[in-house]
Amino acid sequence: MACSGRANHVALYLQSCRRAADARRWAASFATKLYGSCMKGQVIATRFCVLLATLLSLSLTIRAQQPSRDQIIQLLEKDGCVTLEQKKVKICKSDYLWDDKRVEGITIRPLAEGKYPGLLLLPDRVSATTFISFGIIFAGQGFACLSVAEPGFGKSEGTPDFMGPNSIRAFAAGFEKLKHESFVDANKMGVFGYSRGGMAASLLTVRLGSEVRAAAFGAGIYDFKRAYDETKFDGIRENMKTETGMTDQAIRERSSILQMQKLKSPVLIIHGANDGNAPTNQALLLRDRLTELKKDFEIQILADHKHGEFRSNFILAVINFFSRKLKGIPSDLN
Repeated sequence: MACSGRANHVALYLQSCRRAADARRWAASFATKLYGSCMKGQVIATRFCVLLATLLSLSLTIRAQQPSRDQIIQLLEKDGCVTLEQKKVKICKSDYLWDDKRVEGITIRPLAEGKYPGLLLLPDRVSATTFISFGIIFAGQGFACLSVAEPGFGKSEGTPDFMGPNSIRAFAAGFEKLKHESFVDANKMGVFGYSRGGMAASLLTVRLGSEVRAAAFGAGIYDFKRAYDETKFDGIRENMKTETGMTDQAIRERSSILQMQKLKSPVLIIHGANDGNAPTNQALLLRDRLTELKKDFEIQILADHKHGEFRSNFILAVINFFSRKLKGIPSDLN
């Protein structure tokens, strides 16, 4: 994909799977109708038959170029792995056991042999496949990723505990698994999480200490009680209470802001300026705490970021951060 501007480069890539699926459906439908017209003699001009062949070819070409996300998931279920030749990326199911329970994992890595910086990806309360598109971008930039679903969500077994100790230990096992993969440089490990995953990334990063060389927290919760009081959504507040009981111990265990003295790695805090799900104040509270502790961190508050929508400015900031911290060079998407 050739784009002159970095924002267009990423934005077009993110839309490619959806557009490819739409183009396939349109091409197949139109080509079928046109073919029927040709066979009935309703269209006799040669150029229309040429158009028919072109449309059929386009459908097949798009299919060969880039499967949609849904197609990738179907192929993973069938074959276990999918190779995207044009993107030079390999995606594989990588479930693992923790505490005798299945944890859903998906690896997304560069196709070429080698050892790459490793990134543990922690999405919100969804399947590990949610971060496939994000992982493809990371892999294209030379990172090997493992996306992991929170226990109780996606295909991960267990009881949801709103990123409590059991979930964090399950993620720590995933981090260890990724660290020992043959295609990962164990000395260059990072963690990225978003929403609940951002909260989990912060808790996991302080737990693992110097094993984590860089971490990015997206739209996370760091002061659990303040978030409970300030979120604009009753459903989120109810989930917090149902899954944790909101006891003093539960609040302490889920408030990474109380544990940041143990932080050993540089951090990127990235948040929307008007986030109602995870109040923007959470990012500012963490900023103030890390400033007080004189920790190495960066912060970006994005005016146009909506919770759960990954625009190019969000993605570029995260990729560039990990490129600088784990590879020692800025991202070539700059």
